[in-house]
Amino acid sequence: IPLQSMSSEADEVKSLDALQLLIKMDNTDAIFKSTMELSKQAKRKKGFYALGITTALAIMVSAWFITNTDKPAASLSVPLNEVVTSGGSKSTVHLPDGSSVILNTGSKLSYNKDFGVGTREIYLSGEAFFDIARNEKVPLTVHAGDVDISVKGTIFNVKAYAEDSTVEASLIKGAIEVFSKNDRERKILLRPNEKIVIGKAANVKSSEKNVPLPSPKEDVFVLGKIKTNPSDSTISEIAWIQNKLAFYKEPFSSLAQKMESWYNVSVQFNDEKLEKITFTGSFEKEDIIEALDALRQITPFEYRVENRNVIIGKADRN
Repeated sequence: IPLQSMSSEADEVKSLDALQLLIKMDNTDAIFKSTMELSKQAKRKKGFYALGITTALAIMVSAWFITNTDKPAASLSVPLNEVVTSGGSKSTVHLPDGSSVILNTGSKLSYNKDFGVGTREIYLSGEAFFDIARNEKVPLTVHAGDVDISVKGTIFNVKAYAEDSTVEASLIKGAIEVFSKNDRERKILLRPNEKIVIGKAANVKSSEKNVPLPSPKEDVFVLGKIKTNPSDSTISEIAWIQNKLAFYKEPFSSLAQKMESWYNVSVQFNDEKLEKITFTGSFEKEDIIEALDALRQITPFEYRVENRNVIIGKADRN
């Protein structure tokens, strides 16, 4: 199967126009209960009557648990509208309250059908760029994996692909409050140009040196800053909107993960030292071969491509 570009020229123009429009916008200012009583007459009765009430209660409780457990939270809510992107495509979603969302490839966005009327709930799997209309009376929540993001009106990006094992939120404008569903008491308030990565300690790598991490099974919150590439002013966290794969002082291991999604390939390393080398730059129209050759100009390494598998190893010095 030949390697193909992520998006068409029409997609590129559409995404760039949408980004320019979103940045210009200013939206940051913007059951169960039951009771039962037994009468005095019922209390005086024994035997089958009491047994009947007990049996009926057991049946009711059992039926409720059977129909209401082991289901996602969204299924207990109102019906959802759903948008799915695949095959390298992107979609711009205009929500009923005036909010806009650009959905990256391989992503799914769901929201309640009466969105903006009493509640604003969004469920994300994948990556999306949000420009949320401000409405203090109806707060908005983005549910992304094991992370919830509380929003009033702001511009931000969320990356929550299931295969990544982490959730990343990057704030461009406004303010958002982020917390893990496993630790709802620990809430992190993000301000413009800040980003946060949430996940298990075994899957989260801090860019700060000498920062101790907890047990590999515990949730960790790693805060950082959004940095602009000095060469072209690209912000790597949202460069995908312009059909660019941008990276700033990115370890090769992390960049390889992005390249896997971008080029629909699998990347393996035969040398652990190469995984720690950092790169800064961006790819736009390059295919996987051109991209790897460009990286080799910075740091020598060898690679081979077998079907859609890329194997990277130490350069042969002979």
